[in-house]
Amino acid sequence: MTTTQLQTWLLTIHESLTRVVAIINGKGGVGKTSITANVGGELADRGLKVLVMDCDLSGNLRLDLGYDEHPGNDFGKSIVQAIMGGLPLKVIQDVRPNLDVVPGGRALKMVNKLASDESFAEELEGGSVGTAFAAALARTVTEGEYDMVLIDCAPGNPELQEMVLTASRYVLIPTKSDPGGWDGLKGVGPLVKRVRQNNPLLTYLGIVLFGHSPSATRVLENTKAQLSEVTETVPFFDSYIRHSAATAHDTRLRGQLARELSRDARTLARERDKALKRAAELKAQRNEVGDDLSNVIEDAPMVSSVAGVSGDVADDYAGLGREIVKRIAAEEKKAAAAAEEK
Repeated sequence: MTTTQLQTWLLTIHESLTRVVAIINGKGGVGKTSITANVGGELADRGLKVLVMDCDLSGNLRLDLGYDEHPGNDFGKSIVQAIMGGLPLKVIQDVRPNLDVVPGGRALKMVNKLASDESFAEELEGGSVGTAFAAALARTVTEGEYDMVLIDCAPGNPELQEMVLTASRYVLIPTKSDPGGWDGLKGVGPLVKRVRQNNPLLTYLGIVLFGHSPSATRVLENTKAQLSEVTETVPFFDSYIRHSAATAHDTRLRGQLARELSRDARTLARERDKALKRAAELKAQRNEVGDDLSNVIEDAPMVSSVAGVSGDVADDYAGLGREIVKRIAAEEKKAAAAAEEK
Protein backbone atom coordinates (compact mmCIF):
# COMPACT_ATOMS: atom_id res chain seq x y z
CA MET A 1 0.00 0.00 0.00
CA THR A 2 1.49 3.35 -1.07
CA THR A 3 1.55 6.35 1.27
CA THR A 4 -1.28 7.98 -0.69
CA GLN A 5 -3.37 4.79 -0.56
CA LEU A 6 -2.72 4.46 3.17
CA GLN A 7 -3.78 8.05 3.83
CA THR A 8 -6.97 7.54 1.80
CA TRP A 9 -7.73 4.31 3.64
CA LEU A 10 -7.14 5.96 7.02
CA LEU A 11 -9.33 8.91 6.13
CA THR A 12 -12.15 6.46 5.47
CA ILE A 13 -11.53 4.76 8.81
CA HIS A 14 -11.49 8.13 10.56
CA GLU A 15 -15.03 8.90 9.45
CA SER A 16 -16.01 6.81 12.50
CA LEU A 17 -13.28 8.28 14.73
CA THR A 18 -14.22 11.94 14.74
CA ARG A 19 -14.24 12.31 18.54
CA VAL A 20 -11.34 10.20 19.72
CA VAL A 21 -9.08 11.98 22.21
CA ALA A 22 -5.61 10.67 23.08
CA ILE A 23 -4.58 11.75 26.58
CA ILE A 24 -0.81 11.67 26.41
CA ASN A 25 2.46 12.79 27.97
CA GLY A 26 5.86 11.11 27.86
CA LYS A 27 6.03 11.19 31.65
CA GLY A 28 3.97 9.25 34.16
CA GLY A 29 2.21 10.73 37.17
CA VAL A 30 0.82 13.81 35.42
CA GLY A 31 -2.86 12.87 35.62
CA LYS A 32 -3.56 11.00 32.38
CA THR A 33 -5.49 8.16 33.99
CA SER A 34 -7.34 10.39 36.46
CA ILE A 35 -8.43 12.73 33.67
CA THR A 36 -9.52 9.83 31.45
CA ALA A 37 -11.67 8.33 34.20
CA ASN A 38 -13.11 11.49 35.71
CA VAL A 39 -13.78 13.45 32.51
CA GLY A 40 -15.25 10.31 30.98
CA GLY A 41 -17.52 9.98 34.00
CA GLU A 42 -18.55 13.63 33.86
CA LEU A 43 -19.43 13.48 30.15
CA ALA A 44 -21.36 10.24 30.64
CA ASP A 45 -23.23 11.77 33.57
CA ARG A 46 -24.34 14.56 31.23
CA GLY A 47 -25.86 12.16 28.73
CA LEU A 48 -23.07 11.43 26.26
CA LYS A 49 -22.30 7.80 25.50
CA VAL A 50 -18.62 7.50 26.31
CA LEU A 51 -15.98 4.83 25.72
CA VAL A 52 -12.74 5.01 27.69
CA MET A 53 -9.74 2.87 26.75
CA ASP A 54 -6.73 1.88 28.80
CA CYS A 55 -3.67 1.66 26.55
CA ASP A 56 -1.16 1.61 29.38
CA LEU A 57 0.77 -1.44 30.57
CA SER A 58 -0.02 -0.50 34.17
CA GLY A 59 -3.75 -0.88 33.54
CA ASN A 60 -4.50 1.56 36.36
CA LEU A 61 -7.78 2.73 34.86
CA ARG A 62 -9.24 -0.37 36.51
CA LEU A 63 -8.47 1.14 39.91
CA ASP A 64 -9.94 4.56 39.13
CA LEU A 65 -13.18 3.08 37.78
CA GLY A 66 -13.36 0.11 40.16
CA TYR A 67 -13.53 -2.78 37.65
CA ASP A 68 -10.39 -4.57 38.86
CA GLU A 69 -12.31 -7.75 39.76
CA HIS A 70 -14.70 -7.65 36.80
CA PRO A 71 -14.56 -10.90 34.76
CA GLY A 72 -14.21 -8.83 31.60
CA ASN A 73 -10.95 -7.28 32.77
CA ASP A 74 -8.50 -9.08 30.47
CA PHE A 75 -5.58 -6.67 31.04
CA GLY A 76 -5.44 -5.64 27.37
CA LYS A 77 -5.69 -9.06 25.77
CA SER A 78 -8.59 -8.12 23.49
CA ILE A 79 -6.69 -5.10 22.16
CA VAL A 80 -3.85 -7.40 21.09
CA GLN A 81 -6.27 -9.91 19.58
CA ALA A 82 -8.07 -7.14 17.68
CA ILE A 83 -4.76 -5.99 16.20
CA MET A 84 -3.44 -9.45 15.36
CA GLY A 85 -6.57 -11.19 14.19
CA GLY A 86 -9.22 -8.55 13.59
CA LEU A 87 -11.31 -9.81 16.51
CA PRO A 88 -13.75 -7.39 18.16
CA LEU A 89 -12.54 -5.30 21.07
CA LYS A 90 -14.07 -6.60 24.29
CA VAL A 91 -15.98 -3.83 26.02
CA ILE A 92 -16.96 -3.83 29.68
CA GLN A 93 -20.32 -2.11 29.53
CA ASP A 94 -21.83 0.26 32.04
CA VAL A 95 -18.98 0.65 34.51
CA ARG A 96 -21.09 3.75 35.06
CA PRO A 97 -24.32 4.69 33.26
CA ASN A 98 -23.38 5.66 29.65
CA LEU A 99 -19.71 4.80 30.35
CA ASP A 100 -18.04 1.71 28.85
CA VAL A 101 -14.40 0.68 29.00
CA VAL A 102 -11.87 -1.36 27.05
CA PRO A 103 -9.35 -2.53 29.66
CA GLY A 104 -5.58 -2.46 29.26
CA GLY A 105 -2.64 -3.84 31.16
CA ARG A 106 0.26 -6.24 30.94
CA ALA A 107 -0.94 -8.03 27.77
CA LEU A 108 -0.12 -4.86 25.81
CA LYS A 109 3.57 -5.82 25.98
CA MET A 110 2.83 -7.80 22.82
CA VAL A 111 2.14 -4.56 20.94
CA ASN A 112 5.79 -3.57 21.31
CA LYS A 113 6.87 -6.88 19.81
CA LEU A 114 4.42 -6.58 16.93
CA ALA A 115 5.54 -3.03 16.16
CA SER A 116 9.21 -4.02 16.08
CA ASP A 117 8.62 -6.94 13.70
CA GLU A 118 8.15 -5.21 10.35
CA SER A 119 7.59 -8.44 8.45
CA PHE A 120 4.67 -9.34 10.73
CA ALA A 121 3.31 -5.80 10.85
CA GLU A 122 2.85 -5.85 7.08
CA GLU A 123 0.30 -8.64 7.53
CA LEU A 124 -1.86 -6.50 9.81
CA GLU A 125 -4.92 -4.56 8.62
CA GLY A 126 -3.62 -1.41 6.94
CA GLY A 127 -0.03 -2.61 7.26
CA SER A 128 0.83 -1.56 10.81
CA VAL A 129 -0.11 -1.91 14.46
CA GLY A 130 -1.58 1.61 14.43
CA THR A 131 -3.79 1.09 11.40
CA ALA A 132 -5.04 -2.28 12.66
CA PHE A 133 -5.89 -0.67 16.00
CA ALA A 134 -7.66 2.22 14.25
CA ALA A 135 -9.76 -0.18 12.19
CA ALA A 136 -10.75 -2.20 15.28
CA LEU A 137 -11.65 0.93 17.22
CA ALA A 138 -13.71 2.29 14.31
CA ARG A 139 -15.81 -0.87 14.26
CA THR A 140 -16.33 -0.66 18.02
CA VAL A 141 -17.32 3.01 17.90
CA THR A 142 -19.78 2.40 15.09
CA GLU A 143 -21.35 -0.60 16.77
CA GLY A 144 -21.54 1.09 20.18
CA GLU A 145 -22.67 4.46 18.78
CA TYR A 146 -20.29 6.31 21.08
CA ASP A 147 -20.34 10.10 21.23
CA MET A 148 -16.83 10.36 22.68
CA VAL A 149 -13.76 8.15 23.11
CA LEU A 150 -11.01 8.97 25.63
CA ILE A 151 -7.78 6.94 25.53
CA ASP A 152 -5.27 6.78 28.37
CA CYS A 153 -1.82 6.50 26.73
CA ALA A 154 1.22 4.78 28.17
CA PRO A 155 4.09 7.09 29.20
CA GLY A 156 7.54 6.38 27.81
CA ASN A 157 6.26 3.83 25.30
CA PRO A 158 6.44 5.29 21.77
CA GLU A 159 5.02 2.15 20.13
CA LEU A 160 1.82 2.26 22.15
CA GLN A 161 1.63 6.04 21.86
CA GLU A 162 1.97 5.93 18.08
CA MET A 163 -0.68 3.22 17.92
CA VAL A 164 -3.16 5.38 19.82
CA LEU A 165 -2.35 8.58 17.91
CA THR A 166 -2.91 6.80 14.59
CA ALA A 167 -6.52 6.21 15.66
CA SER A 168 -7.08 9.60 17.30
CA ARG A 169 -8.46 12.91 16.09
CA TYR A 170 -7.37 15.02 19.07
CA VAL A 171 -4.40 15.23 21.43
CA LEU A 172 -4.87 16.35 25.04
CA ILE A 173 -1.69 16.81 27.09
CA PRO A 174 -1.84 16.86 30.88
CA THR A 175 1.23 18.21 32.66
CA LYS A 176 2.33 19.35 36.07
CA SER A 177 3.98 22.70 36.69
CA ASP A 178 7.44 21.20 37.12
CA PRO A 179 10.35 20.44 34.77
CA GLY A 180 9.55 16.71 34.83
CA GLY A 181 6.18 17.31 33.22
CA TRP A 182 7.75 19.65 30.68
CA ASP A 183 10.35 17.03 29.74
CA GLY A 184 7.63 14.48 29.14
CA LEU A 185 5.84 16.92 26.89
CA LYS A 186 8.91 17.42 24.68
CA GLY A 187 8.56 13.97 23.14
CA VAL A 188 4.92 14.42 22.17
CA GLY A 189 5.56 16.99 19.42
CA PRO A 190 7.91 14.86 17.27
CA LEU A 191 5.63 11.86 17.69
CA VAL A 192 2.56 13.82 16.58
CA LYS A 193 4.48 15.17 13.61
CA ARG A 194 5.47 11.65 12.55
CA VAL A 195 1.95 10.23 12.92
CA ARG A 196 0.50 13.13 10.94
CA GLN A 197 2.25 11.80 7.84
CA ASN A 198 -0.48 9.14 7.69
CA ASN A 199 -3.10 10.77 9.92
CA PRO A 200 -3.18 14.44 8.88
CA LEU A 201 -6.41 14.99 10.85
CA LEU A 202 -4.57 14.72 14.18
CA THR A 203 -5.12 18.00 16.05
CA TYR A 204 -3.94 19.41 19.37
CA LEU A 205 -6.88 19.97 21.68
CA GLY A 206 -4.79 21.61 24.38
CA ILE A 207 -2.61 21.38 27.48
CA VAL A 208 -4.18 21.06 30.92
CA LEU A 209 -2.37 21.63 34.22
CA PHE A 210 -2.79 18.81 36.71
CA GLY A 211 -2.11 19.05 40.42
CA HIS A 212 -2.15 22.86 40.31
CA SER A 213 -2.64 25.18 43.27
CA PRO A 214 -5.35 27.77 42.49
CA SER A 215 -3.45 30.43 44.44
CA ALA A 216 -0.21 29.93 42.49
CA THR A 217 -0.94 32.36 39.65
CA ARG A 218 2.73 33.20 39.15
CA VAL A 219 3.56 29.49 38.82
CA LEU A 220 0.82 29.17 36.22
CA GLU A 221 2.17 31.99 34.07
CA ASN A 222 5.73 30.71 34.43
CA THR A 223 4.65 27.23 33.40
CA LYS A 224 2.89 28.55 30.30
CA ALA A 225 6.01 30.49 29.35
CA GLN A 226 8.25 27.47 29.85
CA LEU A 227 6.00 25.15 27.88
CA SER A 228 5.81 27.56 24.96
CA GLU A 229 9.54 27.02 24.57
CA VAL A 230 9.41 23.22 24.41
CA THR A 231 6.45 22.61 22.09
CA GLU A 232 4.74 24.05 19.06
CA THR A 233 1.87 26.43 19.72
CA VAL A 234 -0.66 24.43 21.69
CA PRO A 235 -3.54 26.17 23.46
CA PHE A 236 -3.90 25.92 27.22
CA PHE A 237 -7.20 24.93 28.74
CA ASP A 238 -8.64 27.55 31.05
CA SER A 239 -9.63 24.65 33.30
CA TYR A 240 -7.07 22.95 35.51
CA ILE A 241 -7.17 20.12 38.03
CA ARG A 242 -6.16 21.28 41.49
CA HIS A 243 -3.79 19.43 43.75
CA SER A 244 -5.27 17.09 46.35
CA ALA A 245 -3.16 14.08 47.33
CA ALA A 246 -5.91 12.88 49.68
CA THR A 247 -8.54 12.94 46.93
CA ALA A 248 -6.24 11.07 44.54
CA HIS A 249 -5.54 8.44 47.20
CA ASP A 250 -9.16 7.98 48.28
CA THR A 251 -10.63 7.81 44.80
CA ARG A 252 -8.19 5.11 43.65
CA LEU A 253 -8.48 3.19 46.91
CA ARG A 254 -12.27 3.15 46.68
CA GLY A 255 -12.56 2.84 42.88
CA GLN A 256 -14.54 6.06 42.78
CA LEU A 257 -14.61 9.21 40.71
CA ALA A 258 -14.03 12.52 42.48
CA ARG A 259 -17.71 13.48 42.33
CA GLU A 260 -18.69 10.08 43.79
CA LEU A 261 -16.22 10.49 46.65
CA SER A 262 -17.57 13.97 47.34
CA ARG A 263 -21.16 12.72 47.29
CA ASP A 264 -20.39 9.86 49.70
CA ALA A 265 -18.41 12.13 52.02
CA ARG A 266 -21.37 14.50 52.29
CA THR A 267 -23.69 11.58 53.03
CA LEU A 268 -21.33 10.26 55.72
CA ALA A 269 -21.10 13.73 57.24
CA ARG A 270 -24.89 13.93 57.54
CA GLU A 271 -25.07 10.46 59.07
CA ARG A 272 -22.33 11.27 61.57
CA ASP A 273 -24.03 14.52 62.54
CA LYS A 274 -27.23 12.57 63.23
CA ALA A 275 -25.36 9.98 65.30
CA LEU A 276 -23.57 12.60 67.36
CA LYS A 277 -26.81 14.48 67.89
CA ARG A 278 -28.44 11.27 69.09
CA ALA A 279 -25.54 10.69 71.47
CA ALA A 280 -25.88 14.21 72.88
CA GLU A 281 -29.59 13.66 73.44
CA LEU A 282 -28.92 10.42 75.33
CA LYS A 283 -26.31 12.14 77.45
CA ALA A 284 -28.72 14.95 78.30
CA GLN A 285 -31.39 12.44 79.26
CA ARG A 286 -29.13 10.34 81.46
CA ASN A 287 -26.61 13.02 82.42
CA GLU A 288 -23.82 10.46 82.09
CA VAL A 289 -21.85 8.64 79.43
CA GLY A 290 -22.53 4.93 79.54
CA ASP A 291 -21.59 2.01 77.34
CA ASP A 292 -24.63 2.47 75.15
CA LEU A 293 -23.63 6.03 74.42
CA SER A 294 -20.07 4.97 73.61
CA ASN A 295 -21.44 2.50 71.11
CA VAL A 296 -23.51 5.21 69.45
CA ILE A 297 -20.40 7.33 69.00
CA GLU A 298 -18.33 4.39 67.75
CA ASP A 299 -21.01 3.51 65.22
CA ALA A 300 -21.04 7.03 63.81
CA PRO A 301 -19.42 6.86 60.34
CA MET A 302 -16.01 8.43 59.91
CA VAL A 303 -15.96 11.40 57.57
CA SER A 304 -13.10 11.80 55.12
CA SER A 305 -11.14 15.01 55.55
CA VAL A 306 -11.27 15.49 51.78
CA ALA A 307 -15.06 15.95 51.64
CA GLY A 308 -14.89 19.58 50.59
CA VAL A 309 -11.72 19.32 48.53
CA SER A 310 -12.98 16.33 46.54
CA GLY A 311 -16.01 18.41 45.58
CA ASP A 312 -13.71 21.15 44.31
CA VAL A 313 -11.69 18.62 42.32
CA ALA A 314 -14.91 17.16 40.90
CA ASP A 315 -15.88 20.66 39.77
CA ASP A 316 -12.48 20.95 38.05
CA TYR A 317 -13.09 17.77 36.08
CA ALA A 318 -16.58 18.93 35.16
CA GLY A 319 -15.18 22.25 33.91
CA LEU A 320 -12.53 20.48 31.85
CA GLY A 321 -15.17 18.20 30.35
CA ARG A 322 -17.28 21.16 29.29
CA GLU A 323 -14.26 22.87 27.75
CA ILE A 324 -13.28 19.72 25.84
CA VAL A 325 -16.77 19.45 24.35
CA LYS A 326 -16.75 23.15 23.45
CA ARG A 327 -13.37 22.90 21.70
CA ILE A 328 -14.36 19.80 19.75
CA ALA A 329 -17.62 21.47 18.71
CA ALA A 330 -15.62 24.47 17.46
CA GLU A 331 -13.31 22.20 15.46
CA GLU A 332 -16.27 20.38 13.94
CA LYS A 333 -17.91 23.68 13.00
CA LYS A 334 -14.67 24.83 11.38
CA ALA A 335 -14.35 21.57 9.44
CA ALA A 336 -17.95 21.80 8.25
CA ALA A 337 -17.39 25.37 7.03
CA ALA A 338 -14.25 24.31 5.18
CA ALA A 339 -16.11 21.45 3.52
CA GLU A 340 -18.83 23.81 2.29
CA GLU A 341 -16.27 26.07 0.68
CA LYS A 342 -14.86 23.23 -1.44
